[in-house]
This record gives sequence, structure tokens and C-alpha cells, in this order.
Amino acid sequence: MDRTGGSAIHYKRDLLYCCSSDYLISGDTEYPGESSCGTSRAFFLNCALMELWKKNLYSLWVAQFIAVAGLSMVVPFLPFYLKELGVTAREDVKIWSGLLFSAPFMVAAFLQPIWGILGDRYGRKPMVVRAMLGLALANILMGFARTAPQLLALRFFQGSLSGFVAPSLALQASCTPEEKTGQALGTLQSSLVTGMIIGPLLGGLLAHFMGYRFIFFWTGFFCLGAGLIVVKFLKENFTKTGARKSSGVRQNLRYVFGSPQLRFMLLLLIMVQFSLMFVAPFLSLYVEFLKFPPEYVGLMTGLVFGITGVTNAATAPFWGKRADRVGYRKILRYSLAGMTLFYLPHAFVTNAYQLLMLRAGLGIFIAGVLPTINSIVQRSTAERDRGGIYGIFQSGLLVGNTAGPLLGGLLAASLGLRAIFLITTGIFFLAAIWERKTDLEQKSPP
Repeated sequence: MDRTGGSAIHYKRDLLYCCSSDYLISGDTEYPGESSCGTSRAFFLNCALMELWKKNLYSLWVAQFIAVAGLSMVVPFLPFYLKELGVTAREDVKIWSGLLFSAPFMVAAFLQPIWGILGDRYGRKPMVVRAMLGLALANILMGFARTAPQLLALRFFQGSLSGFVAPSLALQASCTPEEKTGQALGTLQSSLVTGMIIGPLLGGLLAHFMGYRFIFFWTGFFCLGAGLIVVKFLKENFTKTGARKSSGVRQNLRYVFGSPQLRFMLLLLIMVQFSLMFVAPFLSLYVEFLKFPPEYVGLMTGLVFGITGVTNAATAPFWGKRADRVGYRKILRYSLAGMTLFYLPHAFVTNAYQLLMLRAGLGIFIAGVLPTINSIVQRSTAERDRGGIYGIFQSGLLVGNTAGPLLGGLLAASLGLRAIFLITTGIFFLAAIWERKTDLEQKSPP
């Protein structure tokens, strides 16, 4: 070992190697290397990088799963919590539900690009921790709300502190080999939808045995635990870029809207998320509308939300790997067509079990949209600005989250619950046609 000249010795599984000598040592065998590390050093650094992206992926997966599971425990039961807070008129519950669901996204949509830029300049890991701890505080406070306006104010407060998805994506993309991007981001996406599976199921059990108020306290504890996992296990090799080396909000916006592909992806993301959130806050009311036994409405609501996440989580890594091989736009096209086909029958179901089956099929195709868009963004963006660009796309997603429930609540109150599923089907159909048209335009020669 002395022939290494006292250089740092690194352990990689069963391989012991030195990066600054003319030798590589594996077990008892010595292999000639290249001075100043050379090709051999690059090879082993690549191995270390591969290990880093996998470790970060596992850590982020667990943390996001726990946080989203906690947040998803709350959402399906906001209409029922409103009734406990004194909002009893059926139409008022629909309108308040839309407001409460949209409130965090209204604030977060404006702040996401700023948080993204701060992440680019000072580190993505601190942004993830900040968001998770902020969500913990906001949800614990919601458990003490006594009126609907108090709950609404706290939902706004939650939005001002949230936003861990964009920095998580930027961090993971920055340490993942390019040929594994689709797989990594698809796997990371599965943590969100797996959390959405478990969350409503746990929320249904907690609501059944403990009541709706206690769900908020458990959500706070889940987000706190997720933040501590990030602090302990996530590794970020980050060098501060300073204000002059990373782009500001205006430059990032100019870049996104100046790129035909990124501009289309942003508008498509808003369109898709708007459509999904157009109906999401009212699924619990739809289960009730389908004459399901009142004492089990909470449990069935959890299943209806959760089954979409089950199929989504199961197929998201597949879509990511497939997109790396056959092309991202093709996977995006298949996904939009499948969502259109599965949303249409929602309007005509006669019982909750039919709704449950359709939601399962829908989740398969939802899984192909967000990871595909995120992969396209990653391949179209410089690493130093990736957090800010992802922040803009996260803002677009939140714009859809905001506008969908608000407009959905108004139309559900005036046209009925079945009508909003028909409207959603029409939006997805138009999105599928638009995607095909823009893809052909971008491929055609000028």
C-alpha cells in the first residue's frame, strides 16, 4: 500500500483502489493504471456517481412517499371536515371544498420559481428540508382550526412554505447519468403516487376510528419525519454558484417560452393538471352520490383515491424505462389517449365499484405523463438553471391545481357531478390532438 504515495484510498464494495498512483489494487492483484488517475480514475468516479444517484433516489423516494402519504390523508376528507366546522349546505360544501383545495396552490404557484432559483444558488437539499418542515407546521396548526375561514387561511400558509417536488427533481437529475434519467425520474414519481395510495387509505382508517381532525396532526408528524430523513440520508455535492452564475426568474421564463418544446410542455402540463384537479376534490362527494352506505363512504373514498395510485406507482418506472428507449413524445401520446378513454365512462357509472375499476385503469396512463415531461425538461435545460426551470414547471402544475378545483366546484354546483367528468374527457381529447399536431410541426423541416 505504501506505493500509493500516501494517497487517499477509496473503498467501492469489494474493490480497493487508489486515484493518484500508477496502480489500481483489487484484492491482492495490482493493475497498471494511468498517472494522474486517467481513464481508470474516471471509470471509478463514474461508479461512485452511479452509487450516489441510487442512494439519493432511495432516500428521496422514502422521504417523498412519507410526506405525500401524510398530505394525501387530508385531501379526500376536506368536504367532511368542513361539515364539522359548520358548513352544512350542500352547495356551500362544494364551493368551500374547491377553495380549500386550491388555496395552497394559489400561493405556491408564485413562489416555486423563487424557491427553485434559491435552490440553484444555495443547494436543493435545504429547499427540500424547508418545505417538508413548513408543511409539518402548517398541518399541525390546521388540526386546531375552528372555522372554515381559519382553515382556509392555514391552507394559504401551507402554500407559502411548500414545494419539495421541484428541488427533489433538480437534485436527482443533477446526479443521475443521462441514459438513466427517465428511469430515475419515473421511479421518483412513483414515490408520489405510492404516497397517494397509502395516504387516503390511512386517512380513511383514521377518519373512521379517530375523526377527521386528528388526520391533520398525523399529516404534520409524517412531514416532520420526511424532513428528518432528508437531513440524515440525502447527500448533495453542491457548490454555490452565486447570483451571477445562475439565471433569475425573468431569464428562466424567457428561456422556457422561447423554446417551442419547453413552452408546449409547460402549457400541456397546466392543461393536464387542470383536468385532473377539475374532479379530484369531488370524488368523495361522487362516492356519496352513488348511494354507497354512509358508514363506509370514508373507506370507499380512500380506495377510490388509492387505487389510482396503486396502478400509477406500479407502471411509472415502466413508462420511464420505455421512454428512454422509444422516445418521450411517443409515451406522452399513448398516455394522453389512454386517459381520455378511461375518463369518459366515469360520467356513466351506476355504483362505486365501477368507479373503482375505472380509477385503476386511469392510473396506468397518468403514470406516463409527469415523468415524461420532467425528463424532457431535464434534457433541455442546463444543470445550473435546472432548479429554477423545474420551479417554473412546478408553478404550472400548481396553476392547474388551483384553477381546476375552483372551476370544477362552480360547474359541479351548477351542472352536477357527472357533467364535470364529460368536460374533463373533452379536455384530454383536445390535449392528445394538440400533442400530435405540435410533434409533427416540430419534426417537419422549416
